[in-house]
Amino acid sequence: TRRLLLGPRNPQLFFKIAAVAFFAEMLSGSFSFSRPFNSAHTPATGGGSPAITATVLSIIFVCAVIGLVLGLVFFYLSSRLQFSIFHIVLRSETTVAPIWRRYGPATWRWMGLKILFFLCAFACIAPILVPGVFYFIHAITLQSHGDNSHIVGFILTAIFFVFLLVLFILALAVATVLLRDFALPSMALEGTPLRETVRRVIALTRTEPGQVGLYLLLRFCLTTAGVFVSEILIVVLGLIIGGPLAGLGFGLWATLHTAGAAARAGMIGGWVIPALLLLAVLAIGVISLFGYLFTFLQAYAIFFLGGRYPLMGQLLVEPPPPVLPSRAPQAWSPALYTPPPV
Repeated sequence: TRRLLLGPRNPQLFFKIAAVAFFAEMLSGSFSFSRPFNSAHTPATGGGSPAITATVLSIIFVCAVIGLVLGLVFFYLSSRLQFSIFHIVLRSETTVAPIWRRYGPATWRWMGLKILFFLCAFACIAPILVPGVFYFIHAITLQSHGDNSHIVGFILTAIFFVFLLVLFILALAVATVLLRDFALPSMALEGTPLRETVRRVIALTRTEPGQVGLYLLLRFCLTTAGVFVSEILIVVLGLIIGGPLAGLGFGLWATLHTAGAAARAGMIGGWVIPALLLLAVLAIGVISLFGYLFTFLQAYAIFFLGGRYPLMGQLLVEPPPPVLPSRAPQAWSPALYTPPPV
């Protein structure tokens, strides 16, 4: 990562690659099937006229549609940028536009795999989640009517439900990381179909469960440490830049707040410019720091899989000229895995 981002000593190149890595990961969390509907509460209609109710419902519907469209756009951008940062780290190519154009068809397969995965995950949790929600609604209704006979069962059920929910979230996070790190490379390099892609991930996990488990543990530790250090550096950067700007703002207030309307307008304008400058510096710092972290995590995934995926290992050792992803999937079976020497 240092060789790719800091080796050329080009701040513009560093920020470009860091921005690709940053938005590839951050935009991926912006899409949710339920998010537009979670914020759409049913308005009270008892005291309002039908026209007001229809207007409120129309506004909620429009906001939900806009939120869903934006979520889909961000979902597409993040999926395509994930291919871009993978290719940049794997091949050390830094021209983003040709890489962006190369992975157009693969992006739709990658999006389809992620959507199918989340639908399957929801189908697995729905038989527990839906009855649990109805049970809690029924129990809360009884509590509101003064019936406390089921309080012990309610508490035990709530603890068990939370425990299952935490386990499901952990399993979902692990599966998401496995797909992100192990499924995307074969789609990018060979254009494998969904079934073959999933089969490869499962085969790798079954062949080396200990190594994959250690990889996930270290990836979690590295991510946690990287986020912690990045946040500390961002706070320090904010204090270094924001301190003098805050002093400047206080000086403007002490000088101009009693000098008339025109002076107060100038004072407000003097506040806006430093505030925008501080936000710009913080935005650049966040993109640079987290972009470096996400680039490192991508390199970590590539070098772990490079010893188990022959084609990618070959590209790491002796990068050939850039080629388009092949439509013929390369045979990838547990027999091809060569565990690293002890």
